[in-house]
Amino acid sequence: MKTSTIRTRLGFAGLIGLLLLAPLAGHAADTNDLGSPAESAQSYSEDYARLVDAALPKFNAEVLGRRLATVRAKYPDGNDPLRLRKITDIEGLLGLPHSTAGGADFVTTGKATYGISKGSGRVHYARNLEGQPPMAFAEAQRSQRELEARHLDLLAQAGIEREQVLFAKTGIMSLRTQADGDSDDRSTLAADSVFTYALRNIDGLQVDGSEAKIASRGPGDIVGMSLRWPGVLLHPKLTSFKLKSAEELKREALAEVKRAANGAVVNVQMAVVLRPVTLEGRRVYVPSLKVGVLPRDEAGAMFYVDLPQQQLTYDDGAVDDR
Repeated sequence: MKTSTIRTRLGFAGLIGLLLLAPLAGHAADTNDLGSPAESAQSYSEDYARLVDAALPKFNAEVLGRRLATVRAKYPDGNDPLRLRKITDIEGLLGLPHSTAGGADFVTTGKATYGISKGSGRVHYARNLEGQPPMAFAEAQRSQRELEARHLDLLAQAGIEREQVLFAKTGIMSLRTQADGDSDDRSTLAADSVFTYALRNIDGLQVDGSEAKIASRGPGDIVGMSLRWPGVLLHPKLTSFKLKSAEELKREALAEVKRAANGAVVNVQMAVVLRPVTLEGRRVYVPSLKVGVLPRDEAGAMFYVDLPQQQLTYDDGAVDDR
């Protein structure tokens, strides 16, 4: 037998597209001002100035600045709701046998591997599925809503309440199995798992890079979990919440779009996010405009434009996720 994974049944437009468009999820385009207008997603062109103008979110800079100031006042020491802090917390959440890890942050057994990093809010669990049959596809379809509710309940138990979830989608990871030499029309469709994918927000602002994934093969049967839910603290030296004008943002974005597109026909999408950066060895967040430059048939590029007028210093490299 040979097994190959086909694409998920979710209509995800690639990970970059999903992250950029998430602020529009569940809202009519004319009621959400933190993401590109919905109609801009269909526009491909070499006229980059027109694309940037169409994709710029319609937020009011003064209103958004007050919103950010409210987040600072509400969470002066940051927001860190995750209740999973040690290995035994994962075991308790998932009903796993107590390990003899002896204070370690990573466990591997013949049945599963799991680990935790308190500093980054990173939690992962993966069950060994070797030799185990997948779900029947019809069973996965029947149980999808039930498993979605179970996944969201587990997130809540972990400290991730519904109001922290900006966008969540549940779908089926499909498998097509066929014997060597058989034609495609003799293949069997099965389900590797039913999974839920969630993105985070704080008071309606997307927290970039903060996400949760849970996968099941039936009720009470979690086969995978990955959480990135770190504490969020606005850059401590951000003292002014006056934001750049639309013209300033378009000028900065256009220069980078031109470099990234390099003459190609592309689409441009944007979203307001809280972006993780490193300051003196710790993770802090800067209000930013996340910009995706998306060709039709190949991988795109992504960059950020800081929203505050105040110039901030930080390490712009990859944030350590240990």
